[in-house]
Amino acid sequence: MNKPKVLRVHAHAKINLYLNVVGKRDDGYHNLETVFHSIGLHDEVVLHERPKTEITVHCDHPDVPSDSRNLAYRAAQSLSNAVGGFGGLKIQIHKQIPVAAGLAGGSANAAAVLYGVNELYALGLSENVLMEIGAQLGADVPFCLHGGAAFGTGIGDILTPLPALSDVPIVLINPGTSISTSDIFKNLDITLTKQKKESIIIKSCVEKSDLVGVGENLYNLLEVPVFSKYPELTVLKTQLSTQIGCYGALMSGSGATMFALMENRAAAQRCESFFKNSVSFCTTTHTNLVGVYIYN
Repeated sequence: MNKPKVLRVHAHAKINLYLNVVGKRDDGYHNLETVFHSIGLHDEVVLHERPKTEITVHCDHPDVPSDSRNLAYRAAQSLSNAVGGFGGLKIQIHKQIPVAAGLAGGSANAAAVLYGVNELYALGLSENVLMEIGAQLGADVPFCLHGGAAFGTGIGDILTPLPALSDVPIVLINPGTSISTSDIFKNLDITLTKQKKESIIIKSCVEKSDLVGVGENLYNLLEVPVFSKYPELTVLKTQLSTQIGCYGALMSGSGATMFALMENRAAAQRCESFFKNSVSFCTTTHTNLVGVYIYN
């Protein structure tokens, strides 16, 4: 009897270097323009082949559900439905990405399951097919599969690749503020916000690896409603952006995680040391070239 196969996948977080909401759709979602970038921070998703068709999920974080509410579980179920079944699957998730923090941790886990199960069971599905399945699960899942850097439109699921920034040090901080993405979008009035920066500028800076330009053109429209509701985040961003060696700082997604692009690792370590005892989460990472990676 053959030993069941096991696959280990790194599921990388993302940041948004640019995020603008351009309108509301008839289905209740919002059309976006965003520049995604993968970062080194990742969860470990371990996939175990099982003989029966049952799907189970286990996570070491108390706030992550271990049932059908888990996006990784739904990814496995959707993939099984798409191919007419593939056997059973045990999913283990070891969390490093903060939960509900604007870093797409759940979407990254779902992407890792889609990518990993495709390999584990030799399904032979293309990246485009996996991304189509992923788009039904969540707006960030296609990018988490794609990885690197990309310009996203639609709800963020229509991607145009950009050249990834190579190994740029990044400091992430999260004060522990719990923010509901759905509430932020539900109460968003884009007529009351004025777009300050055009996406074409930061896209050009990313394409040229112009880090000064990227730092100067970081933009997230969602900072307006989020900072209005949580003014302490405004103070935190100001502190972060004024650190020595910081190209620029921004809130990622709907928050509450802030990130800073740093000139070098020494500056990043100094910045991390400044914040690590005053916030619930603080770490140094870097820009990454991929979104999912099989490492066994």
